[in-house]
Amino acid sequence: MRGPNTERQTSCTVAVELNRYGAMTLRSETGRTYQVVGSDDPAITDELSELPVDSQVSVTLRQAHGRGNSWRVTEIGSDAVKRRAIRPLNR
Repeated sequence: MRGPNTERQTSCTVAVELNRYGAMTLRSETGRTYQVVGSDDPAITDELSELPVDSQVSVTLRQAHGRGNSWRVTEIGSDAVKRRAIRPLNR
């Protein structure tokens, strides 16, 4: 049985972009992988949807209810826009 909701702030790299179901994969600077299954605010989802693979983003994550190791983004760092990876023109 899981204890109280775990919340943490971390700097991550986008490993898999946000998909149409609101899920994405983030990798922390320490190598931990976070399976993100949603966010607490549509504005956060909009910001996350603009981040391509290899972008750096600071997020606050809260462990999601249910089975497995899944997380919800509760806050996104204000510097996310500045640290987006540059997409090649042919993408």
